[in-house]
Amino acid sequence: MAGVNIGNVGLTFTRYLDGVVESLNQMSKARKLVRQDDQWTGDHIEGRLHTARSPSFGYLEDGSAFASPDKQDYVSYKAYRKFIGGSIQLTDGVMATASKSKNVARDVITSEVEGLMNGMLKHENFAFFRDGTGIAATATTTAAAAATTLYVDDARALWDKARFQVYTTTVLRGDLTVTSVASAPSLSGGVYRAVVTVPALAMQVTAADVLYWNGSYGRAITGLSSLIDNTATTFQNVAVGTYPRYSSLVLSNSSVKRDLTPTLFRQMMAGIKQKSGSESPTDGLTVLCNNWGAINVEELYEGELRLTPESKVAGLAVASFQSAMGKVDIITDSDAPYGKMFFVDFSKIYRAVQKQLAWRREPGSGAIFKRSDVAGVWTATALEIAELYIKERHTSGRIDDLNETPATMY
Repeated sequence: MAGVNIGNVGLTFTRYLDGVVESLNQMSKARKLVRQDDQWTGDHIEGRLHTARSPSFGYLEDGSAFASPDKQDYVSYKAYRKFIGGSIQLTDGVMATASKSKNVARDVITSEVEGLMNGMLKHENFAFFRDGTGIAATATTTAAAAATTLYVDDARALWDKARFQVYTTTVLRGDLTVTSVASAPSLSGGVYRAVVTVPALAMQVTAADVLYWNGSYGRAITGLSSLIDNTATTFQNVAVGTYPRYSSLVLSNSSVKRDLTPTLFRQMMAGIKQKSGSESPTDGLTVLCNNWGAINVEELYEGELRLTPESKVAGLAVASFQSAMGKVDIITDSDAPYGKMFFVDFSKIYRAVQKQLAWRREPGSGAIFKRSDVAGVWTATALEIAELYIKERHTSGRIDDLNETPATMY
């Protein structure tokens, strides 16, 4: 039609809304769960582990000799430190243009300063559940050079724009940058995979290759997958193969997925009591799993649900599990690994800190931004020196190889 309409009038302005809409999961629970009271200095933390009782006794006949004297055995356990650092850089122009005002959705300094800190905490939350190697994901199929799609087992640490190094065991194959991750999982052979879009790969990525956050190979904090484990390797300076009592109870199924059952709960609770000899942990057991694992907990007794005509709510409010061995509370975390449940005695896990996460300030002024006299930019850097360690591994446990059905890979 001729004349003036909304599309061609050319006199209207756009209404811009205040604030920024978040599309990212920024939840981070790790620091709220672990003990924070272990500030330290020096080369490393060292303690003593009781590994053997004295066997120098026995039943006697009248007048017979006493057993030969022996002794208690102890070995040293040690914990060291891990570093994590980040930086932001702002130009003079953007600091002036995007400063706090009604014309700016979020001022650039707040956006970048708070954003980096939140990002570092979120990444730490992911690492909190892993094994300290720094692995972010594992490729599940082979992707040829020049391919733009990659299938991995877990994409929650594969952030858009982030750069990752690809390793085959200990050999660096190359690096890649993530463009995006599809929300919906891809199901192949009964295994759920994340679909990752990348720029054309410069090298072939084979199945079982692992992706590390850039520069983090072997440098991440030691998470629950190592703290609560029974692998016969050296952990915290203790040879677990030689001292198998220095291990956690791990109920695995040889990598074959199985359903969560009440029996697995009871076996874990009974096993922890049996290994520790304690009636109950000092602060109680906390069970950590991802949200898909929590569905399995709810469905344990769904068959017992009964509805009556006056019922207005269907379903069970199950946030804990009760048995003769005690009661455990279930806490979900969006970064917890797939197919695992951690039964944690947090009174035995410490966060050893030499430097709390903070911006590195200029001497004298205390400012976090440092001016460049070469270019029109200001740079701020943040650093933390910390590590997690455990004193008594036998008071915690883990269930592996559980069936889960994720609806999104985010």
